[in-house]
Amino acid sequence: MSTTTAPSNPAACQMPPMPAEHQATQKVADRLVELMNTGKNLEAINELYADNSRHVEVIGMPGCDRITEGKALVTTKAEMFAKTTTIHNATVGKPIVNGDQFVLPMTLDCTCNEGPMAGQRMNMSETALYTVKNNKITEGKFFYSMGM
Repeated sequence: MSTTTAPSNPAACQMPPMPAEHQATQKVADRLVELMNTGKNLEAINELYADNSRHVEVIGMPGCDRITEGKALVTTKAEMFAKTTTIHNATVGKPIVNGDQFVLPMTLDCTCNEGPMAGQRMNMSETALYTVKNNKITEGKFFYSMGM
C-alpha cells in the first residue's frame, strides 16, 4: 500500500500555442517536403522561394559557386543539377522548425553525368538550414561532409 497519494488535480504540462511566425515557417517547410518528395524541386523553388533568396554551399566547386544569389540563379543551378545528374534515390526527412528557420535532413544516391565526377555514383547525406521571411524561403544553407 502506498503512503503517498496522488494530487486530485495534477499540474498539466501543456505546450502553449505556437507563435504565428513558427506556424508560417512550418507551413512552408511542410510544403517544401511535399514537393521534394514527389521530385518537384524546381516547382518548389518557383513556389516557395523569395526573389532575393540565396543558397550557401560548404565550398564552391567548378560550375557551382559557394553562394548563389537570387531566385533566378538558384533555379538555373537546380536545372543544371537535374540535367547533369542521374538520381537513383532521394529522401527528405521531417522538418524541425524554430521560429523563422527549419532544418531538413536529406539523402541522395546519384551519378554525375558530366565533369570530373562523370560516371561516379555517390551517396550523399546533408542537412539544410532554411530561413523563411514573409512566407518565402530567403536562404538555404547546406551542411555535408566533403570527405576531408
